[in-house]
Amino acid sequence: MFVKISPPNTLTGIERYLGSGMVKGIGPVYAGRLVKAFGAAVFDIIEQTSERLREVEGIGAIRARKIASGWADRKIIREIMVFLHGNGVSTSRAVRIFKTYAQDSIAIVTENPYRLARDIRGIGFLSADTIAQKIGIAHDSPLRARAGVSYALSEAAGRRTRRFCWRFTTACGSQPHA
Repeated sequence: MFVKISPPNTLTGIERYLGSGMVKGIGPVYAGRLVKAFGAAVFDIIEQTSERLREVEGIGAIRARKIASGWADRKIIREIMVFLHGNGVSTSRAVRIFKTYAQDSIAIVTENPYRLARDIRGIGFLSADTIAQKIGIAHDSPLRARAGVSYALSEAAGRRTRRFCWRFTTACGSQPHA
């Protein structure tokens, strides 16, 4: 499946991405200043005419070079983060996804977003399903059905295991663990 990577198309999304700390020299404060100064054109400014960054209060020649260099170094990471942010994934989850799948992040999430629930701590079926819906997985998809059944079975097994542990420890005179 071919996926076209496109940057966030809202100023809030652009500021959130730039403020995520993924580009050296830009934090939340400078992200706000850059978006205020250049709007939706900020990505083009950084990539094509980085000397214009100096028009922003607090950005001198050194920081401008640092931002341009960091932007170039992080191109693949940027594409992955833009894809994930564009599909509603928070920065902290996007970083965990990247750390788990590295350069294969987009391909894996596009092919089977439900792997996130299996592979990444803190992402459950419901979060993976939300992402799946945003990238276009149909509600009646066999992929979704399999993931849903797997989730339901693991939840049922988890409850049964907790119930068994409660009964076992109570019957043996031990204090059950919460």
